[in-house]
Amino acid sequence: MVVFGVILLLPGLCALIFAAGSIQSSNFDTGLLPYLVIGLLVAFVGIVLIRTATKDQ
Repeated sequence: MVVFGVILLLPGLCALIFAAGSIQSSNFDTGLLPYLVIGLLVAFVGIVLIRTATKDQ
């Protein structure tokens, strides 16, 4: 379960890197905002999954 949780963290990491890069270039496309939010939500699910898996041990 921990491995699957770590895999779920990757879309959130990509979303943060993409958002930071687009903010620095000063042409942030708001049409991509839903995809960034979905990536961060998937990462949040990964964090919850990791915490749940480590609490059971």
